[in-house]
Amino acid sequence: MALALGMTFLFWAAATGVLVGGGSAVSSVRDRGVPAYVSARTAHAALSDADRAAWQSFRSGAAELIGPGQRFRDNLTTAGDSLAHIAERDFGGAAERDLLRAVNAQVVTYQGLVEQADATYREGLEDLGYAYLSYASDLLHGDGGVLARIDEIAKRDLRAIDERRHSAWGGTAAALGTAVTGFALLAVLVYAQAAMARRFRRVFNPPLLAACLVLLGLVMWTANAFLNLDRSFDRAWDRDLPAFDRVVEAQIGTARAGASALRAGGPVDQAEGLDVKAVDDARRPVDARLAGAADTGALAAGVPLLSLAVAGLTGLGFWSRLREFRR
Repeated sequence: MALALGMTFLFWAAATGVLVGGGSAVSSVRDRGVPAYVSARTAHAALSDADRAAWQSFRSGAAELIGPGQRFRDNLTTAGDSLAHIAERDFGGAAERDLLRAVNAQVVTYQGLVEQADATYREGLEDLGYAYLSYASDLLHGDGGVLARIDEIAKRDLRAIDERRHSAWGGTAAALGTAVTGFALLAVLVYAQAAMARRFRRVFNPPLLAACLVLLGLVMWTANAFLNLDRSFDRAWDRDLPAFDRVVEAQIGTARAGASALRAGGPVDQAEGLDVKAVDDARRPVDARLAGAADTGALAAGVPLLSLAVAGLTGLGFWSRLREFRR
């Protein structure tokens, strides 16, 4: 009886550890990791399009009236909001905070260079205005520039997400380990049932039989929930995040190519700006997948209650037979 009760406690502890640890990993990624990563990629896309919008305004001559234009200002606002969201989530640690401070300082410098380009351009010093605008573009795209540092922030967030995905409590091994513990306990209960049947010449011990059935249901319930958590985590990593990246990277590539062509003196196009809605739509499957992974239903209450039921029924089964023996 002591062995059965001890293993019941062990199963409860293992299942609770996987439930809490795995759920914590998913919640951390859903609430902090993915938002931080999405914000970094959005900031990159917004600044890339801001560069294109500024060149478009200057090359078209609109800068004489509106400066770099409303689209440029909207993109800077989007980038600023995204960088603020990264700071709020604080997912990548101290090194990421240092990078973020450097990026914010560079964004201010970039904006100042564009404003200087605007001022000199309106004064009729077009060549000098284009020179300032070129300096601004170089600050964005150059080695160690704004976009390279934002990409480093995004990479750090991805690594942190992957670490959570492979946490000790969130993987398939932890789920299978919990199931093995449960089946080992089930084997002990079945052996006890068989031993008592031989000793007391009764085929069934109703409380022990009920304990076996409750335990079997609990093991299947926990295994399914834990494997679903792990599977959802993997699909978010393998499918949904890459799909989001493809959408954002397409917009970044278009903006970069447009800015480069305009800087080289190419014709002014009427390309649309950053499609924020498309970025948001691409993110939704990631959020939905992780929300599904974190939803374990009533398992948080079911594990302790049903474990207690297994322990109680096991104790009752042994006690009833011992009482008969003493008679």
